[in-house]
Amino acid sequence: MRRIGIAAVLALVAHAPAAADVEVEGRRMEVIDVHLHPSSFGRMAPNGRSFIVQSMPPFARLYAPALVNRLLDPWAPHVGIRAQADWAGVDRVVLLAVYVPRTTGYFDNASLGGLLDDPRNVTAGGDRWAYGMPSLDFEDWSPDERLAALESWLEARPEAMVGIKLAHAHQGVTFDDDAYLGVYDVAARHGVPVLLHTGFSPFPGSRTEPAYYDPLGLEAIVEAYDGEHGMGRVDFVLSHVGQGDARAMTHALSMAERHDNVWLEISAIDRPLQIDEDGAPVTRSEPQYPFVLEQLRTRGLTDRAIFASDGPQFSGMIRRYLGRIVEGMRDTGWDLDQTEAVLGGNARRLFLTR
Repeated sequence: MRRIGIAAVLALVAHAPAAADVEVEGRRMEVIDVHLHPSSFGRMAPNGRSFIVQSMPPFARLYAPALVNRLLDPWAPHVGIRAQADWAGVDRVVLLAVYVPRTTGYFDNASLGGLLDDPRNVTAGGDRWAYGMPSLDFEDWSPDERLAALESWLEARPEAMVGIKLAHAHQGVTFDDDAYLGVYDVAARHGVPVLLHTGFSPFPGSRTEPAYYDPLGLEAIVEAYDGEHGMGRVDFVLSHVGQGDARAMTHALSMAERHDNVWLEISAIDRPLQIDEDGAPVTRSEPQYPFVLEQLRTRGLTDRAIFASDGPQFSGMIRRYLGRIVEGMRDTGWDLDQTEAVLGGNARRLFLTR
């Protein structure tokens, strides 16, 4: 038995290929990571490749293509996404397609479908291990063609494609740009949630104006698709809870309080805050997750918060992030039922039970 952080809080029992159980204060809990990025070095945008290489120690940069290829391959032994998830104690994952040529690059829907159809995509008990979310390309936008292609993936694999992934700050589209709203009609027709990037991104080329990352710009759409205004029902999952900007974080939390079709996905909140409540730059070293976890508990939002890592990024990242989040839950007064819901129960209810 291996332990992350405080030994009495979190223990892991890892078995290949999966069945790696997380134990919190004596209770075994299912963990579902709904935000993982398969890809390869060659699929990354030039800016993204440069950013990744420069973040490595100098001695490792020569080997960046091979290292990145193995780390972002779900099936690579020892260091691939499956191995990293097993090491962390994650039971099931959701892999994301992306079309973001301005920042990180492409991982297209066809490649995602190939991963989901792979015969290795099973748990030790014979169930599906990885699910997926297709996305769509906003470049040279032709709505009829692109939306039909997106819909075809949801129709072809209803048991495997469990949502739609968008990243407005990466894709250079504001939340309220009505040219792209047809995607929510697709989501409503197929009864799938939409996972949206909110908050800052460290990747060069990402848009840094609030209209591209502050979820407040999405509120009119959230209201229109609440199931009561004739547009159908769509559940909106605000990834990263608007991290980096205190205004966007507050808006994300408040929107979830006001609308029961808003969910909060808690990846990438181990970074420091960059913009304060007045919109002024700040320099802080403390991570954002203690504040977010405290707010989720005190605002009564633990039934619509979902764990994710935004990994794999580097070897051990998923394991480290999970440990920090579980310790943060303990430190901010979460009970075991709340912890269990956010680690896996809420994701299962939203994404895997349709």
